[in-house]
Amino acid sequence: MNHEGLISRVKSILFDPRRTWPLIGEEPATVAGLYTRYIMILAALPAIFTFIKTSLIGYGMFGVTVRTGIVAGLFGAVLTYALSLVLVYVVALIINALAPSFRGQKNQVQALKVIAYAYTAAWVAGIGVIIPWLGGVIGVVGGIYSIYLLYLGLSHTMKNPPEKSLGYTVVIVLITLVLSLLIGVLVAGVTGIGALGAGAMGAGAAGKSSNSSTVVFDKDSKLGQLAAFGEQMKAAGERMEAAESRSRSADRGGSRDSGSSAGSRDADVASAEAAMAALFGGKDGKPLEALEPEKLKSLLPASIAGMPRTGTSANRESGMGMQISNASADYASEDGKQRISLSVSDAPMMAKMGAFRGLMSSESSSETQDGFEKTYTRNGRHIEEKWNGRSGRGTYGVMVGSRFTVKAEGTAESFQQIQSAVESIDLAKLEAVAKAGAEQH
Repeated sequence: MNHEGLISRVKSILFDPRRTWPLIGEEPATVAGLYTRYIMILAALPAIFTFIKTSLIGYGMFGVTVRTGIVAGLFGAVLTYALSLVLVYVVALIINALAPSFRGQKNQVQALKVIAYAYTAAWVAGIGVIIPWLGGVIGVVGGIYSIYLLYLGLSHTMKNPPEKSLGYTVVIVLITLVLSLLIGVLVAGVTGIGALGAGAMGAGAAGKSSNSSTVVFDKDSKLGQLAAFGEQMKAAGERMEAAESRSRSADRGGSRDSGSSAGSRDADVASAEAAMAALFGGKDGKPLEALEPEKLKSLLPASIAGMPRTGTSANRESGMGMQISNASADYASEDGKQRISLSVSDAPMMAKMGAFRGLMSSESSSETQDGFEKTYTRNGRHIEEKWNGRSGRGTYGVMVGSRFTVKAEGTAESFQQIQSAVESIDLAKLEAVAKAGAEQH
């Protein structure tokens, strides 16, 4: 695909998707071709224009313009670009693994097609970041339109029944959001990215057809761990096929009723929930249960560095086969000058993302006259530190056992005071809970 062909395809998928998707579904393609002729070009747009905005134009407010350093900006742009290429490939693995669960046909190239072309709107909308005030709105609109494109394209690429596209889309979007969140948390460092392009081009050079193109990685490499995660998705999809087949007769029976449309939507939602439970749940396909909120709440100390606890809250949220528990407490000095908020969160489904823990490593550090920012991993714990001595405000957060997050932030006399808030919680106990949960599931 030359530049004119690229522009033509972008225009057609954005402005005439219903006519374009059937053509995309039938045209031959390879993993290498999709990456080098389309994905690698369009995925660069958000990274490039974000660099222009943050390092060259800057953000202005109240007469002050703030710019990121050129070196830091370039590093961030390259890292964001590389991770976006990884994300597309991983989501394609998941789409392919889930195809049978929504009565589709497994085909890795077709899965890469649908996510690549659906992402077109979001990538193009990334240009809007340089437009003051409206950049964020343009990005949101682009993301929503990409979801719509994915919904339209699934039946033409993965060959699932159109009525199953809604549930299929919901699952893919939710998983992509989870992966994007994880990448955002651990974005400070990454290794092994270059293997993706090389592996993809190697598959294309081997002369495999669009129906058999594959990318094979060394199982001990970083991207090999991603492939292993894809295999986990495949196994989860296979576990769902039996349950899905049992619901098909009910769907056909419901189609004869006047409420067949509502019944189909309910079935789609049920399929989405079952898929999420299969992907991020235990071996039995049931959702992993987060700790009871009151148990998390009991971990919060009555006082921190002489500051009494002034209030607490706790809750557990459930949805789409996932659970997250949260507990937090506020602490304040008598004069009100020091205030710290301490929170504990439990997201057990994050422990299922083992491949990403191997892929991503975070090591960054910056210092100014006023303070510092650090992100690093120590003894298997992901740690974030921020401190501004002028304002006396800081943050200290630790991810424990790949599922618990303990975080303290606020104003204090010193950074050590904020750090001590996190260390007042028994992190070793949380690690033991995470380890026991991993062994059980």
